[in-house]
Amino acid sequence: MSLSPNSTANDEVARQVRDLGWWYQHFELPCGVTTGNGQEPAYRPETRWRLFEPFVPLDLKGKTVLDLGGSAGYFSIQMKLRGADRCVLVEPYEEFVRQADFAARQFGVDIEIVNDDALTFCLTCDERFDYVIFLGLFYHLKYPVIVLDRVAEMTKERLYFHSHLLGLDSAPGAPKANYERGADDSLVDDPAFPRMMFIETLYNGDPTNWWIPNYQSLEPLLRSAGMKVIARPHDQLLVAEPEHYFGKVVHDKLVLPRFGKKGRAIHPGPQKVDPELWQRLIDSLDTEDAD
Repeated sequence: MSLSPNSTANDEVARQVRDLGWWYQHFELPCGVTTGNGQEPAYRPETRWRLFEPFVPLDLKGKTVLDLGGSAGYFSIQMKLRGADRCVLVEPYEEFVRQADFAARQFGVDIEIVNDDALTFCLTCDERFDYVIFLGLFYHLKYPVIVLDRVAEMTKERLYFHSHLLGLDSAPGAPKANYERGADDSLVDDPAFPRMMFIETLYNGDPTNWWIPNYQSLEPLLRSAGMKVIARPHDQLLVAEPEHYFGKVVHDKLVLPRFGKKGRAIHPGPQKVDPELWQRLIDSLDTEDAD
């Protein structure tokens, strides 16, 4: 982490940041202390924010926000700083929940933090929100499309959707109203056809990676959920608004399967980062500081 030139009075904040462990989101706190240096596998959320910020109203007074997989809360904080009345951050990992609580207090904003996973939250919450932030989470979900459909129903005004992608951004052929078995197999097999790749084992060493879409599938996924894509400020980022409202069906009882990859954490529900991985990430901070 780095400190501002006048950092003497901020030593306590820096200590608390360090005590909270490794931060996936690296950003600067109001006092000048930063949560990290942005080295992978962490990232600087400000870079992503700048991409969709032009599509966020300057004044969010009276608006509500849902931030799914919000990590340390950078995007929720930005929305609160623009005047959002209410912001709900959903984050399954306890370590990041503590970071989000700390960061929000540093910025002097009030964020409702829910320590749970997006699948459970979206299938048990019947609220709707004006703005929904759904960034860098889709490919970490075992059941991503049902969560996306719920996210679409929960969005009243605008959705910000980001996903890691695989494949090329080559243009697909003109879509057909009906693909015929046999006659259109060559179209379906085309690398430019919308598809998602299933990851049974690990991807990039991460057991929480399950489904990774290609470039061509991102917009159809949103359109099929009733959303209208109004901008694609980056290959991996879409801004969308509701176009067709399908509504929802609410049942008294919901049963979710437990799932996970062999020898890995079991989901859904609140989680803790694997202790060995967490320690390796913290140790990497010492290496970075030494450099």
